[in-house]
Amino acid sequence: MTAPEEALGSFEAKWTGVHPELALALRFLPEPGKARERSFALIGFELEDAAFRIVEDHVAGAKLHWWAEELVRAQAGKPRHPLTAALVPQAGEPAAAWDAVIAGAVAVREAQPAASVAALLEGYQVLYAPLADVEAALFPGVAAPAAAEAASLSRALRQVADLAGTLQRGHLPLPLDLLARHQLQRGQLSEPSPARAAALRDLLRQLVSRMKAVPLDGLSLARVAVLAADTARARRAARATDPAAALRADSARVTPGTAWKLWRSARRRG
Repeated sequence: MTAPEEALGSFEAKWTGVHPELALALRFLPEPGKARERSFALIGFELEDAAFRIVEDHVAGAKLHWWAEELVRAQAGKPRHPLTAALVPQAGEPAAAWDAVIAGAVAVREAQPAASVAALLEGYQVLYAPLADVEAALFPGVAAPAAAEAASLSRALRQVADLAGTLQRGHLPLPLDLLARHQLQRGQLSEPSPARAAALRDLLRQLVSRMKAVPLDGLSLARVAVLAADTARARRAARATDPAAALRADSARVTPGTAWKLWRSARRRG
C-alpha cells in the first residue's frame, strides 16, 4: 500500500468511526467519481473537527489555517494532500468558495447560545451553508439548501449525543427557550434529571420533524446515510428515559431501515 493510500485509509477510518453508516454508503457509491465524493466528505469532516471538537483555539486555528492554504493550492491545481488531490477543478468547473467554509468554521467556534431551535440550526448553517455550496458546485444534482439543512440537523444531534463534551468545549447544545420552558440552568445539563430529559425530548422531536422534511433526492448518498441513521437515532432517543445516554449507546447502530433508504436512493440515481 502506498503512503497516499495509507493516509486516505486513516482518514476514512476516523470518519467511519464517528459515522458508521458511512461505511455502508461507500459500498453504494459508483466508481466514477467515488474518490472525489469520499475526499470531499473527508475534508468536510476535518473542518468540522476543527470547528466543533478541538478545545484549544490555537490548535483549531492552526488546523483551519493549514486547510485554507491547502484548498487554495488545490483550486490552483497544486494540491499537496491526497484528499485535496482528488478535488482539483475539472475542465469548466466553477471555482469552489472554500474561503467561506473556513470563515464559517471559525465563526461557529465563537457562536453565542441560541434563543430557539431555528436559531440553533441557523448558527450551524454558518458553516454548513457554504460547505453545501461547494458540494453543489462539485457534484451536479446536489441541492445546496437540502445539504445544508441535513448537515445542520445532524450536527445538532451530534452535539447532544456528546453532551458532556459539548458543554466542556463551551457550546450550548440546547436553545435558551427550551431551558426556560423546562426550568433548567446551563449548569444543570451536565447531570441527568427529569427536567433535562424532558428538554432533550422536546429538542429531539423538533429535530426529527425537520429531518423527515429534508428531500433525499437533493442529497449525496453519504448525506442520505447520515440523515437516515440520525433520524432513527433521534426518534429512538426521544422515547428513552435518558435521551442523552440513549444517543451515546446508539451511536454505532445502523439499522436495516437506514440501509433500505440508502439502497432506494442509490437505485433511483441509476
